[in-house]
Amino acid sequence: MTNVIMKSLFKSPLIYHRSALSKLFSSSTSLSPSIDVDYADNDAIINLDSQLKQLLEKPNPQFEDAVLLFERSADSGRIPSSSTCNFMVEKLGRNNKYNLVLQVYRRMTGIGLKSWFLSYGAVIESLVHFENPEYAIPVFGLIIKNGFSVNTYLVNLVLKGMCHKSMVDDAMSFFRQASGFGVAPDKVTLNTLTNQLFKSTKWDEGLSLMYEMEELGCTPGLSTYSLMISHLCRNGKIEKGKELFDEMMSKGITPSIEIYNSLVHGFSKNGKFQEAMDILTDMMEQGILPDVVTYTGLIDGLCHNGKAKKAFDIFNVMIERGQEPNNIAYMHLVLGLCKEGSVIDGFKLLKTMIQKEKKPTKKFYDNLIRELCDQRKVDDALVLYNMMISRREVKPDVKTHNFLIQGLCKENLISEAEDIHQKMLRHEVYGNVVTYNVLLDAYLRNGEIEEAMVIWKQMLQLKLSPNSYTFSLIINGFCKLGMINIAKGFFVKIKKHDLKPDVCDYNALMLALCTEGSFEQATNLFQEMENNDCKPDVTSFNIIIDSSFKTGNVEYTSKLFLMMREKGVEPDVYTFSILINRYCKIGELEEARNMLKTMVSRGFVPDKYVYDSLLKALCEKGETDEIFKLLREMAKKGIALDSKLTSTIMTCLCNTSEDIDLMEHLPKFSQEKSEKASISCSDLLEKLQPPNSDLQLVT
Repeated sequence: MTNVIMKSLFKSPLIYHRSALSKLFSSSTSLSPSIDVDYADNDAIINLDSQLKQLLEKPNPQFEDAVLLFERSADSGRIPSSSTCNFMVEKLGRNNKYNLVLQVYRRMTGIGLKSWFLSYGAVIESLVHFENPEYAIPVFGLIIKNGFSVNTYLVNLVLKGMCHKSMVDDAMSFFRQASGFGVAPDKVTLNTLTNQLFKSTKWDEGLSLMYEMEELGCTPGLSTYSLMISHLCRNGKIEKGKELFDEMMSKGITPSIEIYNSLVHGFSKNGKFQEAMDILTDMMEQGILPDVVTYTGLIDGLCHNGKAKKAFDIFNVMIERGQEPNNIAYMHLVLGLCKEGSVIDGFKLLKTMIQKEKKPTKKFYDNLIRELCDQRKVDDALVLYNMMISRREVKPDVKTHNFLIQGLCKENLISEAEDIHQKMLRHEVYGNVVTYNVLLDAYLRNGEIEEAMVIWKQMLQLKLSPNSYTFSLIINGFCKLGMINIAKGFFVKIKKHDLKPDVCDYNALMLALCTEGSFEQATNLFQEMENNDCKPDVTSFNIIIDSSFKTGNVEYTSKLFLMMREKGVEPDVYTFSILINRYCKIGELEEARNMLKTMVSRGFVPDKYVYDSLLKALCEKGETDEIFKLLREMAKKGIALDSKLTSTIMTCLCNTSEDIDLMEHLPKFSQEKSEKASISCSDLLEKLQPPNSDLQLVT
């Protein structure tokens, strides 16, 4: 039977072979003794055993000296007895001298001395301590081979080690093998594995394991339900958590306040406040009063769902009932109030918090500064930043400064952003790639080229490697400034930094080249993309299609549209708008109409610019009936009139036959940027009738 178990143990893909275990234990020297061992000198051995035990005994154990004596004796051919060697390993293990355990075990096994069960246990514990639980598994094979039984404690030890390293699949595999040895799982086994399965979001596997172990006689208790419900609630699986809660209650297990708090927090954070109140009511009926964690969970949930003022009411109730809010409750509420625009109230509460010596965390400051910057309240963010510096409890780091610099640059307060950057340097907080990317982008958008290049040089001097985004924003920035040659230079530099130009880089350059009329260069760049393993996107095609039309190369345009389909690039609204507009301009009205039909068939809604192009083309062709048909279609689809579209319609109507009753044919349109909800036929006709004009329209 033992041989069968051993074969299955070492055939498992999880198990490391003996060679792997030997590598861990071996040194540069051979494991076999290099000199002849003289076992005849019993008195010397007895004396050595006595010396070693004295060194290891309390009250003043000298572990290192004992191991040194052991090594020197072994080197000189005096080998302690097997019992003394095993005593050493066991004693060292109990005192957490894990490196010495492995040292002595390696030497004693190399000499050929047999290990005791407790020695194997010390070795397993040592391997787990050094985060090598996988190497401990072959030791179980040695335990079985030498006639000992594997116990649950050692199995749990290895399972914990594996779970600590997130080796959940390996842990489950080892658990199955251990069950085959007849090792009965206990609640530690259950909690260890279910906890790790839930951490790995393997909810169904965790629940299945719980029910499987229950069939094996390992009944889940309060601790198991508590950790499972806690995991489920933290990860939004509230309904499943409630099911386990009900199951636990049906088994007669009284929930702890921790379980109630998990459910209250989970329901409230997911916006299910009635369910949270129901749990709270049940909790109080069980004689369990809400504590700080309960109230804090409610406050967090309410703030998370945009109900900071309601959370403030809970906060006051908490104080009235004698529960002193902790710093987490304060931080949730301050952040919640500021998120909802109540910055003054938030800052007042923050002041109270500090007066009560509740210390805000670094993460809190970062989140609040980012929130204020997102709300474009950079002045308030600066106040908070200065508070951090003056209080000196938490130090702003690169992340903190980046949030602030980004917020200032969004408001085009570039000099203020640079001030923060300089303050970083003075405090020896050096920026990262994000810092310099933000500043580069801001300077280029503002046309401050010299300052942008200073930032670029600083970045390189600090040996920060520019990333793809760095080059993209520089190339795009110079293209927008019309400095295409500089943009090309940076485009070439990308490869020198072991990076590849991405589709945004190509698109920026192609657009700039097309804008300046260098269509041939743009086309060459477009064709080069695929050679560099960069697939063109819909924007790439739109740029080249538009430019090919402008150069009058209609044939190439049609080819490009077909190429899009071949390469799996779907046209967007802008693609169709370009095609319809350009076909209309060159008088290809039928092509424009076909393109409109294709556009609609693909689920795209034509906008006013498409209709404007079609109206102008119909007007030039003098197709009055089609003009009115299109106008009715536009009105039906709710196209709103702006000044440009109104002007086009007016021009079209002026060119129509005077025999047509315009009032009868002209539909009603909605109008943009007007106090009126819509524009009537008479309104439009009045716009068409210039002051003191002799032109008479049929009405």
